[in-house]
Amino acid sequence: MQTIGDRLEEARKNKGVSLREAAESTKIRGEYLSAYESNSFDIDLPEIYIRGFLRNYANYLKLDAASILTDYDSLSSGEPSYTSQKKDVRSESYGRMDLGEGQSSFAEGTESGRPQPEGEEPRERRRDSAFSAFEVADKAVYLKVGAIVAGALVLVVVLFSVVLSVIRSDPDERPGTAAENEAGIHEFFLVARGDIDNVRVTEVETDELLWEGPLAVGDRISLQRRGQVDIVVSQAENLRIEEGGRGGNLDGTGRGRVLWGQ
Repeated sequence: MQTIGDRLEEARKNKGVSLREAAESTKIRGEYLSAYESNSFDIDLPEIYIRGFLRNYANYLKLDAASILTDYDSLSSGEPSYTSQKKDVRSESYGRMDLGEGQSSFAEGTESGRPQPEGEEPRERRRDSAFSAFEVADKAVYLKVGAIVAGALVLVVVLFSVVLSVIRSDPDERPGTAAENEAGIHEFFLVARGDIDNVRVTEVETDELLWEGPLAVGDRISLQRRGQVDIVVSQAENLRIEEGGRGGNLDGTGRGRVLWGQ
């Protein structure tokens, strides 16, 4: 049976691509792909990356990635699932060395028959540690992203509430601007509570006609004054005058007259 490297190399050549082209397509460095095809998996990378690159390369070559990883795991456990046709660093037999009475063999206390460097954890432990580190990092990232999303949602809700309140507010009911007030200009409104045949509004000081005409029930006319205004109305009971959030109805019925403003 073929080794992992044989299967990868054969699939790549059948696909008609070079190692360089495969590296560009998979975004995996060419030296790693070359090591895989040479059955050399002692790459200076965390185990999670070695397995992830191997899976991606197998998928790129349309191979059974699960089968490739199973064979790779059997190398790590020292129980190969096939007979190697190429020399595989991990499947190479080191044998046993009898060191004499009271001393352990060369293979004892090693991983897959290999001497374990002093202070280095077995591959399985390093793999578990790598996964644990990535899980902690992922949780931290998720928490940060969640906090950012929550803050953004709160900001959107606040802005939406402000905009909605501005849209719903009646511009006719807002007090005049600072510039208008400083210039002595005051906005006021004629509100028809019923039909009115005629309303006449003039500036007292200048005798300037500001507005004259009939009003239908529900009409709301905006006017501006600089001083007192003289308002004459045919049906006084149907007219209401408003200014700066305050207002008043004219007293009496029939024709009426009022001086409005200070």
